[in-house]
Amino acid sequence: MSVLGQSIPHDSARTHVSGQSLFIDDIPPQRGELFLEIFGSPVAHGIIKALDLDAARAAPGVMCVLTAADVPGHNIFGPIIHDDHLLAADMVTYVGDPIVLIAATSRAAALAAKKLIKVAIDPLPPIFDIPAAIAAGEFLIPQRHMATGDIDAGFAAAEQTLDGELTIGGQEHFYLESMAAIAYPGEQRTMTVLSSTQHPSEVQAIVAEVIGVPFNHVIVQCKRMGGGFGGKETQAAHPAAMAAWVAQLTGRPARIVLDRDTDMAMTGKRHPFLAKYKVGFTATGQITALEAHLWSNGGCSTDLSP
Repeated sequence: MSVLGQSIPHDSARTHVSGQSLFIDDIPPQRGELFLEIFGSPVAHGIIKALDLDAARAAPGVMCVLTAADVPGHNIFGPIIHDDHLLAADMVTYVGDPIVLIAATSRAAALAAKKLIKVAIDPLPPIFDIPAAIAAGEFLIPQRHMATGDIDAGFAAAEQTLDGELTIGGQEHFYLESMAAIAYPGEQRTMTVLSSTQHPSEVQAIVAEVIGVPFNHVIVQCKRMGGGFGGKETQAAHPAAMAAWVAQLTGRPARIVLDRDTDMAMTGKRHPFLAKYKVGFTATGQITALEAHLWSNGGCSTDLSP
């Protein structure tokens, strides 16, 4: 074949290196476009007791300030188990957990309004790591058990045993383009969403559920991403749904581009793991038995952890 041994350029190589490639936030704002900001929880775990939004709603340039009570469709969803919320209604489960969505005529106006929001939260004991979750019996899904052979016979045949513990740290996906979406409202409750996502059909489904329309009313486009690495497989749906919600409510295009701090606070990670093991083996190194217990830190909701 003529391509063997050849250096084949990426389809977008020329526009990438020349700076001409368009990502979500490179697209010029349309007339009347709104900009979104999220007010997140200042504590890791607690019950929302009071929320003062009056000053934020009265701030210059603010079009709407929204809470979970305003969601027109589903506020609770998830790719496997429905235990994720778009906005926290009663309980917050991590620092940065979205409580309020602000839409304004500029990013500066949205950020200024965000600083005017006041929340009172009764803190609850948080769980920060795997040993604490094990001790508290806090698990996202039932335990899975996989076995083959006779473990007792295997250890009985072992001439030596070794046991230990291994911890593996988590990872932030750290895509260069943070979570981003622009929603354009259409006629008859249709919606077009530009999303930095690895899973357009997941975004389509969640957007439709949140704004309360049939799936075929939502079109999702993703020309390219500035990185994803698994971090935008399901969680890109949240900001896209927020943009679509505001666009549907106001009849105006809506844009959300998370700053790095908000992105890292809101999104899940590649999981930290804890493994405890016991292995039996012969003097020549043949393994006769292995017992291993594996736990992963899935955070506050199930998502794709199983």
